[in-house]
Amino acid sequence: MRRFLITSDKFTGQVECIYSSADQLLCIDMRQAIMAADVLQAFKKAVPVYVSGFAAAFTAGTTVVEAEFEISLDDFKREYPYSRNYHLLQKRWEKMTKTEQVKAYYAAIDYRKYCERNNWVNPKIADGWLAAKEYLNDWKKL
Repeated sequence: MRRFLITSDKFTGQVECIYSSADQLLCIDMRQAIMAADVLQAFKKAVPVYVSGFAAAFTAGTTVVEAEFEISLDDFKREYPYSRNYHLLQKRWEKMTKTEQVKAYYAAIDYRKYCERNNWVNPKIADGWLAAKEYLNDWKKL
């Protein structure tokens, strides 16, 4: 996973672009940026689908910085839909690779939505969910 932070003189704040391990665009996070509608449209058109297009994608006045991609255990806990037995998570989280942590974080968001769609009151305990590698499931399609 690769993470890029983009700032420009055409908008305030910063935009975060996240690319997969295959260097394909996964997410554009604009929550920390304030931009006019025309700038927003131009920005969305400029963001390349693959990392290789970054060099030619943005005009002068735009700064692109590759940043470290790290998801903390607290980030994961915030998104996971069930808060029971969190004390078991620390050791398992430390043993996971950064890529697995990122996958687990994004899968937890989708798992929460899945549980809400199916009116689950007690989803699986997070430690067991991680142990079974359920973060590899596509919760959007289930």
